[in-house]
Amino acid sequence: MVFFVKTALIQLISEQTMQNLLPVLALKPDKVFHLSTPKMSARSPNIVEAAKKARVDTVLDDFYLSEMPRINEVSEAVMQSIDQARNLGLNPVVNFTGGTKLMSIGAYEAAMREQVSSLYVDTDHREFLDGGTGGKLKTLLGDNLGFEPIQKDLTLDVIGLANGGKKINGGGNWKSFLALAQYLFDSPDVEDQVWDAIHGKQGLCPGGKEPRDASNWLELLNININLPGSVGELALKAGIICKVGSVFRLPQETRHSLETLAKEKIGNYFSAIRPLQFSLAFLSGAWWEVVVADAAERCQRFNDLRWSVNVSGSQNSAVREEDIIGLDGVQVAYFSCKRGGQKQRLLSQLDELNNRAQSIGGRFTRRFLAVYKHLAEKPAAELQRRASEMGVKIIKPEDLNNPSFFAEG
Repeated sequence: MVFFVKTALIQLISEQTMQNLLPVLALKPDKVFHLSTPKMSARSPNIVEAAKKARVDTVLDDFYLSEMPRINEVSEAVMQSIDQARNLGLNPVVNFTGGTKLMSIGAYEAAMREQVSSLYVDTDHREFLDGGTGGKLKTLLGDNLGFEPIQKDLTLDVIGLANGGKKINGGGNWKSFLALAQYLFDSPDVEDQVWDAIHGKQGLCPGGKEPRDASNWLELLNININLPGSVGELALKAGIICKVGSVFRLPQETRHSLETLAKEKIGNYFSAIRPLQFSLAFLSGAWWEVVVADAAERCQRFNDLRWSVNVSGSQNSAVREEDIIGLDGVQVAYFSCKRGGQKQRLLSQLDELNNRAQSIGGRFTRRFLAVYKHLAEKPAAELQRRASEMGVKIIKPEDLNNPSFFAEG
């Protein structure tokens, strides 16, 4: 049975913010007391802002600890917070999950001394654990102490805000590109021809080298793309290319902008070349992202699944484009998709994948590396070994038809 009482959540702020955000969403406290060191204090308002995005409005009160707080300091700060909560007529609940071990011990000691409810956020098993220091946690959360009841409140935008104020914008609709992508996936020989038409020695951009100025992009608009007819028609229908007479070429809608840039140096260069870069990237491997996104959606495990999203931090930070991001329960699922590559390149991309995934969802993030081209046996084994060490799951083409593949483990 759940008793509807007004609560105050007292918690330790650390680098991993999900263990602070989830209790706020579950308890919906009238007030939160955040105990943080100077290094972690900036994370406190992000958690409250993220909760507000999830329709949980609460009042924040910050307690600032020293750089390396000891047990007694934390214990005293928690007891002060408990007293303040009680004076406001609120039922205090202590979350002793975050911070250093000494901070956690201090918070637990205070909860035990004051005989107030406490909890630990077990992200590995996706549940809240009752600290056993006071009133039963089930009287506040109900019989189900798992994270399932709060999954509906979570979106990528909420988690992005909690983890450093990240903004996750956009996300393309891959359905209009699926027929083309699926055809390339099912026809590896044809896919090789398409890649060669873009990046081969006689392709539009040999070796992947794109034009560097408006004039050179204009020249590229006049070059025929040597695509197999079946691919050309599907690409035309998807808006990836256009048809001039009987030949295929890159989209022409920004030609005027490029001409103005070339002659008068007026206009937005990056806006003018963006649709051309998209077409080149899609035909030379980004189609694989669409196939992976569709398979991830079909397995019915992920929510808020987005393809080709822009992620930014502070107002002046660079915007990064990510392949696929979604939610697996309350956990961010991050997908990086690569057509292929040498072993060393893929190994180095594991580190980049890991860093970028954690910047969005913290350590509580599922990470996938999808590789279309098969590697030789030895490089593949080395890549798999390193990925397993890092907790990254490798997706191969044959895995996409297995719905259970995306489950944990």
